[in-house]
Amino acid sequence: MAEDQGNKEEDKFEFTAEGEALAWIGLEQARLVALRHARDNPDFYPHQYRNLPLAQEVIASEEGEDYYVRLSFRPSGRFRGESGVELFTIDKSGSIEIRQILSEPRPRTRMVPVLALVGGNWSGLRRGGNAVRPGSAGDGAEAGLPEVPAKELVAVIDAPAE
Repeated sequence: MAEDQGNKEEDKFEFTAEGEALAWIGLEQARLVALRHARDNPDFYPHQYRNLPLAQEVIASEEGEDYYVRLSFRPSGRFRGESGVELFTIDKSGSIEIRQILSEPRPRTRMVPVLALVGGNWSGLRRGGNAVRPGSAGDGAEAGLPEVPAKELVAVIDAPAE
């Protein structure tokens, strides 16, 4: 008798308020729901990514009471850096319960060498053991080199990724 009750529980269908049978989705379908929703709703992303074409990929999914799908997202094309991650919680009927950004994409930064000519004391440059200073005998004038005016020091703190 207890076995019969167990079978009845398994055979039980759930219905909507309109009397239609609920259709449950599988984990593979939950992945597609997450990808489609992410693609069709870019306004959820931080402002710097909303108008960019994004590349999204399922990086993990698991089934529990609901489906949990993790997507990576990044600007498409030549993005160098770490992709962002978002998490979808999707119920068995296919409705998205929660969508949250776990991390944003982080472009790799690169250092740009700074070349600068600074007027004044050039004591770091030596020719034959003597310091070379503009206007001195060793400034290159005797070799026919043009005079180079001093430039301001320019530093680049961060450059955008390629």
